[in-house]
This record gives sequence, structure tokens and C-alpha cells, in this order.
Amino acid sequence: MIRTLRNVLTDTKGNTLAIFAAALVPLVAMIGSGLDLSFAYMARAKLQNACDAAVLAGRQSMNGNVWKKDDDGVNKDEVEAHKFFDFNFPSGILGARDVNFRVSKDPSDSAQIIGEASAEIPTAMMHIFGFNTIPIEANCDAKRDLGHNDVMLVLDTTGSMNDAPSIGGASKISRLRLGASGLFRALDDTANGAITRFGIVSYSHTVNVARSLKNRDILKEQLYAGGEWEQRVCKQKKVWWSWQNDGCTTKTYDRDTDAASTGTVYIDSNNRIVTYSPTFDYKGDEIVHIDDTQWAKPANNSNQNIRDFRTSGIGCIEERSSVGQTTSPFKILQTVSQQDIDAVAANGNDTDFQWGRYDPVVQQGESQDGCPSESQKLETYASESAFNDAINDATANVTGGTYHDIGMLWGARFLSPTGMFASENPTKHGIVPVNRHIVFMTDGRLDTGNMLYSAYGIDRFHNRIQGSGSQDRKHINRFHSICDQVKSTGTTIWVIALDETDTDEIDDCATSDAHFYTSDGSDLESVFETIGRGIGNLRLTR
Repeated sequence: MIRTLRNVLTDTKGNTLAIFAAALVPLVAMIGSGLDLSFAYMARAKLQNACDAAVLAGRQSMNGNVWKKDDDGVNKDEVEAHKFFDFNFPSGILGARDVNFRVSKDPSDSAQIIGEASAEIPTAMMHIFGFNTIPIEANCDAKRDLGHNDVMLVLDTTGSMNDAPSIGGASKISRLRLGASGLFRALDDTANGAITRFGIVSYSHTVNVARSLKNRDILKEQLYAGGEWEQRVCKQKKVWWSWQNDGCTTKTYDRDTDAASTGTVYIDSNNRIVTYSPTFDYKGDEIVHIDDTQWAKPANNSNQNIRDFRTSGIGCIEERSSVGQTTSPFKILQTVSQQDIDAVAANGNDTDFQWGRYDPVVQQGESQDGCPSESQKLETYASESAFNDAINDATANVTGGTYHDIGMLWGARFLSPTGMFASENPTKHGIVPVNRHIVFMTDGRLDTGNMLYSAYGIDRFHNRIQGSGSQDRKHINRFHSICDQVKSTGTTIWVIALDETDTDEIDDCATSDAHFYTSDGSDLESVFETIGRGIGNLRLTR
């Protein structure tokens, strides 16, 4: 017996099986936990991605730092965040259970929103040991750094803006006045120290900018179309069935308003007198001094009369010559340089860089004239209502033809940090740079009548833009040149085509396709909000 027991103790046969049996349980636990933990790790990565996407989407959806429910009790930004979370971590993915996502505004930072996500991932092997699920969670924050921004709105205020869009209802100009406030709301970040300034250029066939200029920027004398109005008065006799002239006289007038009323006066059934509409006979340009204009006062000197022009509220201008071109008469190129944007007169005798006065009273031969409301330099607005008041003031006078080039040019001038307003346009506030943007909105194609009195004079008589091509093509080329020059300085251009499907003339002006928008008028406020949300840097903070 003793020998048998001793043999058993010293016999090693079958030990491997015993050792394997003993090691099988921890081995299964090790491999199973590794597999389940790997699975849980992949699920957590997806959960984190979904959480990050959700807070980014929610923060991007916000106007400024506003995070609140609307009148229907719905927080659209929170809804947007949940939509992106659900898309990136759909129900049942990887067998996840009890999925929960919460998002809210950071109570200590109004520019940031925070998210928390959690789920339970079922185990494949560890349930043998009583671990049925593995909990996972993710935390995510997103912040939008608006920084400092200078934003110039270049707004079409031509006559067609008084019309209703193709969808009907309120006029396009009224939709603009209401919709532009969306831009202000989207950029409102004053609570975090961001400085956003807005400027407004309302344009038609000229711009009203004189109040922003100095006396030295205005010509003391300039050329206007000269000539006379001729009006024919004819006696006519009826021969058979037609009327034939029986003697005509022509009278001349300095102004068309001085001419006699047009029409036909019947003497009897066979005799009548026909007075025709007056026609303009262009004799050539005439020099007109500041003392001869509608703003002149006998007791004033020339500088005082220039001042009266600038502060009149109807201080529209005639565009000056391109840099390097003759100034009398104006000669304007189809290409625009940075010097054309930035150059400024050194003194009152520096005529190479001075603008002319838009003066319909002195000008002769025009078929239409008009001066839009005053443009506004860059400034901050304390409230949305103050911003809306500025928009309303700048768009009050809706009139004239559509010259995109003059609007974009003055938007560039007001915004430039190296031009005439350089002292007011810093490139940094402290160590934080200022980002520059132009938001250009128009409801139509270029509209340049050859008898319309614009910032370029009367095209039919003056032909100031040099080079070949039609007048429309010259203005389009000039517009594109200005856009390219502005973009080359790092300024971002956003373009909105309002109720216009043929956008070939304007879409290339935008910085990219993503910066070009169309609107039928019903969603104009939303478009402005989207542009505002596109300004600034969106980033994850965790």
C-alpha cells in the first residue's frame, strides 16, 4: 500500500491535463475580458465621435450665444445636437443599451456647450462570470470663438427692391430690413469680449458717402454734360388719311423742365399742332465750379460749400479716375488695384485722388437720376434694435439702376485697413486679429442705362470706363476685378442672390461656392443667420 501511494505521488503522467483544467477558467476570463473590452473600446470611440459631432452641430446652430427654447417650447439647437448624435450613434449599434445623451450650455462660459453620453455594451463572454454589460461614457465640449470681426454689408437698394419677389408678399426691401437682423444675432458675442463692427453701403447707380469724407477729398471744379434741350412744334394738315407737316419750329431750353408741355392741339378736323418731347443736344462737357452747384451759398467760400455738400445728406459722388489716369475728364480702367481702393488726397489741391459731386441739378441730358441713402462706416451696435435702425436708415431711399461695381468698391474702401480709414480700422484688438468680411446682397443683374446719370456720369456722353466691350461688360469686368482684389487681401466675401436665378455675373465674387447663397425672400433671415454662424472658429474644447 505504502509503495502504491509512493508511486502515485511520484508519477507525473496526466499532470498536463490537470494543469490545463485548472488554468482554463482564468484563461477564459482573460481572453473573454480582452475581447469584450476591445469591443467596448470600439463602442466608446463611436460614442465619443457622436458626442463631439453633436456638440459641434449644436454650437454651430446657435445664434451668437443664445441657447433657449422658442415660443413653442423647443430648443432648436438642442434638437440639432441630438439629431447629429443619433445619426452617428444610431439605436442598437454594437448592441448598445440604455443609450443616453445630454447637452446643455456651460454655466461658466456662455460661448460653450457641454455634452455627456453614456451606454451599456453587452458582453460576449464575461457574462459567464456575472458581467452582463460594460458601461461606457463620453464627455464633449464645443466652443465657437468669434474673435473680432469687421463686417461690411453691401446692399442693393435699386428700384426693383421695392417689388415683391416671385413668391409674392412683402417687398424685397422689407424682407431685407427684417432679415439682416439674423446676421447681428448670429454674431452677438459681446459677453465674451468679442468686438464685431458692422458697416453698411447701400448702392444703386452711385453711393452716398460724402459725410464720411473730408473737404480735401472733393473736387472744387469738374466737368458735367453741357448742351441744350431742343423741342419741335409742328403744324400738321390731314391729307387723305395721314397727317403731314406744314411747317415746324424748334425752340431750345437750358433744362427739359423749361420746355412746353407735349401733346396735340386740334384746330379743326384737318389741322392740328403737335408739340414733341424735348431731346437733348450734347454740346460737350462744361466746367462747373463748386460755387455754381446746388450746395453753394453766396456768403460761403469754396471750402464751406464743399462742407455743405458733404453734410447735406445727399452726398452722392462721381467716381474718380483710376490711379495713374487723367482726371479731367475722368478715365476709369476695367481693372482695379489696391491703390484705387486705398489712395487718398494729401490736400485740397490733390485732384488726382478727389471725387466729383453727383449733382443732377447741374448735370444735363440724363433720363434718370437719384441718390441712395447714406452709407455707414464700421461701428459697434449695442443692441439688435440699434442695428435694425441703422439698416432701415441705410435702405430708406430705394431708387435707380444696378451698378454692382460701385457698391463693392466702396465696401472695400470702408473696410480696408490700409486706406483712407486706416486709422479707424485696426488689424488687431490687443493680440487678437480682426477678421474682415463683406456680405454682398443683390436682387438682380447689372442694369446700366446709357442715359442714366450714375457715378460714372452719363455713359452715352462720357464713356469714362476705358477699353473694349459693351458698357455692361465693362462694369461687370470691373466688378469682378474689385472682388478679386478684395479676396487677395484675405477678406472673405459672402454673396446673396435674392430672387435671382441667373447668377453668372455675381457668384464668382464669393470666396468659394460655400460662401454663395440664393434666397427667394422667404428664408432671407435664415441665410443671414447661416452666414453669421459661418464667421468665427468652431472647435472642440475637450
